[in-house]
Amino acid sequence: AGAMTNTGVLRVRDSGGRRRQMPVTIATWPDGDGWKVRYSAAMDTNGPVESLTVAFSTQQPPRFEENPPATGNGSSLRPFAGTDFWWCDLGLEFLHWPDQRVVKQEMSNGRLCWAMDSHNPGTNGYASVRSWVDAEFNALLRAEAYDARRRKIKEFSTGSFREVKGRDGKDVWMLKDIRMRDDVRDSRTELLYDPPK
Repeated sequence: AGAMTNTGVLRVRDSGGRRRQMPVTIATWPDGDGWKVRYSAAMDTNGPVESLTVAFSTQQPPRFEENPPATGNGSSLRPFAGTDFWWCDLGLEFLHWPDQRVVKQEMSNGRLCWAMDSHNPGTNGYASVRSWVDAEFNALLRAEAYDARRRKIKEFSTGSFREVKGRDGKDVWMLKDIRMRDDVRDSRTELLYDPPK
């Protein structure tokens, strides 16, 4: 597949119930043996655009490139543009942890899925993640992140899909929205993709 650019809106509801939304651009392109995805959004209408590029590879965990470059420690445990999506969430880091176990097959989001437990080999961030992967399409539909005491701290889920015509004229399914809920902060973020033009 070639390069592609999508637009959409990030809707945030913080712990105080305040709501805001910001436009987001998501560009995807092939890169070596993998691909890159760049997320660009501005927290404020007249504020600077925050841009995060995630480099995916079949051979190694995701790498993160920030624009402007970070002055801190470069940790992936920080929010993108003030949302509930951390860098590690956008990079699906947990899928690269060495300890991955399929525990059962069950329904999720109306689809038959493999439920898989991933355990963090390090001490920072999530201790473990249970994810539900569509058994037919091998697509991640939902994930729950836990701390070391097995307390759920965040939940990611895909919303609905729309069927559209691809560039080759064939029908393809495209994601309409994804959601992230932070149970500790009592906040949530939705990413709603614009319909293709």
